Amino acid sequence: MTEIIQRKLNDSAWVRWTALILIALTMFFGYMFVDMMSPLQSMIEAQRGWTPDVFGMYGSSEFIFNVFGFLILAGIILDKMGVRFTGVLSASLMFIGACIKYYGVSDAFIGTGAEAWLNSWWVSFPASAKLASLGFMIFGCGMEMAGITVSKTIAKWFEGKEMALAMGLEMAIARVGVFAVFSISPWLANMAPATVVRPVAFCTLLLLIGLLTYAVFTFMDRKLDKQLGLDSRGNNSSEEEFRVSDLGKIFSSKVFWIVAILCVLYYSAIFPSSASPRTCWKATSASRHKRPPTSSAGSRWAPRPSRRCWAATSTTRARAPRC
Repeated sequence: MTEIIQRKLNDSAWVRWTALILIALTMFFGYMFVDMMSPLQSMIEAQRGWTPDVFGMYGSSEFIFNVFGFLILAGIILDKMGVRFTGVLSASLMFIGACIKYYGVSDAFIGTGAEAWLNSWWVSFPASAKLASLGFMIFGCGMEMAGITVSKTIAKWFEGKEMALAMGLEMAIARVGVFAVFSISPWLANMAPATVVRPVAFCTLLLLIGLLTYAVFTFMDRKLDKQLGLDSRGNNSSEEEFRVSDLGKIFSSKVFWIVAILCVLYYSAIFPSSASPRTCWKATSASRHKRPPTSSAGSRWAPRPSRRCWAATSTTRARAPRC
């Protein structure tokens, strides 16, 4: 008796790599939006009255909800609802947050009642920065949720295949977005008339495209679930259900804390300079070119000439004619 072997959707190389490109584009556009404002610090300070402190607080707003436990909630949602629902939700949060941020820095927000109310409290933090930070918070929730969703999606589609290569390629495509936006963002902003709104609008439109690409992927994933015999959420009946007690097992793991601390050290070294490169460059430049304090010639703290300079001075004195 001849056994019929059904070929699954992810058995086709071009289909699974197409799926990877669709979800990688969502992350590519997301990473572009993350660093879009970094090269525009001078312009946003001049056009909207921000200060370096305000710009720094705006940059950190992306991570506020995630630091206070949203990523744990995102993981629970992902386990409960599957990659399709969570992916569309995360991409939608990214787009919604981007729209709020766009409105906050746009000219349409100036002179509105919302601006007057936001300026009535915490006056050192401009209304445009408050609304942009709120949008960036919502975007950050979607961005980090999308990151874990994409990882689970790749593990599902490339199980027993080129999983490590797929994860590396997805991350490489996403990081190209960071590289590209540092050139594209200033170029768009400096077009006449120069405005910071133009690159924000451009990257917001790209996030909408990223939402659409992930929506296209959901149709492919639904077909794969039918072939694998999974339910509508992409879960297997043999999988264990999530329990709150599982969090205790995670937090009691030494390996978890070692990896977490390494990630904290890595990101704390990278993000400050990428979020506000101009401020970091000024601080570094000032410390390098700081002149030593002046003092009297006989002071013990007076700077001494180097050995080479002292030798040159002595040679000049020796060759000078005596009166």
